[in-house]
Amino acid sequence: MTILSSCKGIRIALSEKILLSSIVILSLSTTGCQKEAITKIISNNETTDHFTANPSTTATLPPNFGAWISGYAIDDKMNACSMINVTYVRDAIELKSFTGKSSTLDGYVKNGYKLLLNFVYQNASGGKAVPFPTDMTEYRKLLNNALDKYTPEVAVIENEPTTDKFHSGPIENYITELKAAVAVCKQRGVKVADGALNLQWVQTVMNGYSSPDPNYTETKKLIEAYKTIDLDYINIHTHAPFNKGDNPDVFPPNVAQKVADYLRRETGKEVICNEYNQYNTSTALMNSAVSAFAAGGYKYFIAHSNDNDGKGKALYSSGNLTEIGVAYKNAVK
Repeated sequence: MTILSSCKGIRIALSEKILLSSIVILSLSTTGCQKEAITKIISNNETTDHFTANPSTTATLPPNFGAWISGYAIDDKMNACSMINVTYVRDAIELKSFTGKSSTLDGYVKNGYKLLLNFVYQNASGGKAVPFPTDMTEYRKLLNNALDKYTPEVAVIENEPTTDKFHSGPIENYITELKAAVAVCKQRGVKVADGALNLQWVQTVMNGYSSPDPNYTETKKLIEAYKTIDLDYINIHTHAPFNKGDNPDVFPPNVAQKVADYLRRETGKEVICNEYNQYNTSTALMNSAVSAFAAGGYKYFIAHSNDNDGKGKALYSSGNLTEIGVAYKNAVK
């Protein structure tokens, strides 16, 4: 399969085969992208009356590829992005502590990088989650202050609203925050996305399963809310391999595309992924993931270079691309 698009204004081609298989065992473990453990057996070809897969209308267009380089100062971040040859980057502003300047963002902007910028009301610290904001007058003021200084290509509101270690309080408070943020961004002509749903939980919802887990309930509520909120994009986070015992070299076939098709049909919104974490160093898995999200018609795909949590692997280390960093570079060129 050949997929044509451009990165840094250059016409590029991606050629990867989307591998097919029949069954993926999804066992969601507690990570930065989910709250509680749940085990389901879900076939990649399985549908229910609730979900019938439709081919993506944008499957021939690859994402705008980018990188999120964690654990380094701005010069190394830009060096890594230059080596990978991407111009899209992810970063964040904590609204409550923002003083009007970020040296990291200044470096990116000065050097022509395009921002997918998370606006986080307040970061969790010391292992303690923080509540969603409830004073929307204050919130709109803080968000406007940040947007006065930095104008991203996409404003991403919060990070993983269903993750317990980051956020506390009812998900309805996040929905209220998101509506306020969308109104502010639309007045400025800034495109906006939610803080991300977990891919595996969306797959559980779309296949008609039920679970008492709060993460499942919150995911359903958010998908329903997104139907009527004027978002430009629905955001997805995920990692691979999903579970112990999965094929270490293959991103679960068809899953990324089915999730994207489902969300587009349910909400009428386009889909992005501003965080993909890889939990091994397989270059084949990186190639497979890039192909999977390209085939799914995601508008943006951001690979995370993260070796700080004991799971995610780095794209960049000590001035050089790692094996999977090189694989990512080759997959998107």
